[in-house]
Amino acid sequence: MGECIVLNFGEGRWFIIDSCLCPITKQPIALNYLQSIGVDVSQQVIGILITHWHSDHIEGASALLKACHNAKLYCSIALLKKEAFQLAALYKKDIFADTDKDIREFREIIEFLRETGDRNRFSAVKNRHTFFDYRNTVPTRLVALSPSDVAVTQSIASLTQLAQKQGKRRTRNVVPTSENLNAVALHFSFGNFSALLGSDLEETGNPQTGWSAIFENNVINELSLSSASLFKVAHHGSETGYHDKIWQELLIKSPLSMTTPYTRSSLPTADNINKLQKLSSHFLITRDPQANKRIKRENMVERELRSIAKDRKTINEKMGHIQIRITIDGNLNISGNENAVKFTTTAI
Repeated sequence: MGECIVLNFGEGRWFIIDSCLCPITKQPIALNYLQSIGVDVSQQVIGILITHWHSDHIEGASALLKACHNAKLYCSIALLKKEAFQLAALYKKDIFADTDKDIREFREIIEFLRETGDRNRFSAVKNRHTFFDYRNTVPTRLVALSPSDVAVTQSIASLTQLAQKQGKRRTRNVVPTSENLNAVALHFSFGNFSALLGSDLEETGNPQTGWSAIFENNVINELSLSSASLFKVAHHGSETGYHDKIWQELLIKSPLSMTTPYTRSSLPTADNINKLQKLSSHFLITRDPQANKRIKRENMVERELRSIAKDRKTINEKMGHIQIRITIDGNLNISGNENAVKFTTTAI
């Protein structure tokens, strides 16, 4: 599974944030959704942002870029450095390989842009980057709050360490978890409405990286950010994605909050959910984070499975979907499919 957000901000314009595959069609979920509602993705999608290159955020991005002819691809400035290109060059597409998906996807993007000769479609992002700022009708803006300069430098250094050394075997699954510090958190505004999209940005206590860098470096005042009433909670609702000042300086009191689960790490946990529910007017998750629990079987059957299977995991192909629509008077209409979970007393 993974995470993907599509923004529609009037006049037939769409912007895609991150990419994941539909578990049934194996196509980018954004393409499935937009084509199902009649959007001409080749013309109406103006941008695609990969907030960081972990597989649950980048898978299918190359197919998106190929289908959305009018779209520019955005990613952290760290991924446009030679260290990232050198690392990606080691990983060719391999339909039989289930590892290194994030790097293979990045390589696919680089190869496509080289083949088409259209490298201007690739744009670097760091804090304070403006993706668009329309003023003709309803004021509409999308800006990046991260990564900080220090986080970018650290990311480039880590990529250098991961490059293949002569005479040594290639490392598998090499994209480091520290790439979350390089994630692009966003502030989106449409008229009087604002949303904070946290990506997987984490907090480490270092004032020059993660969420702390946003508050320490005066990003809020410099960009004149309004308090957001909608929050896509960072890093699947985990404790490391939390910072007190997010709720004090970037959000209104009791915003509508939502996130996506990460079942490999059982996120968000029950404690995470309880905490976020208390801070929010409503807290939504695209699907039950406990849905991948193993089925209880008879002991004899369980022993037989263990003897013949090297590794097992529960396959859950239920993909949740949450839709937020803003009315003319600024109210939010919330809907979701049957897999979305709402941790309040009011039904979706």
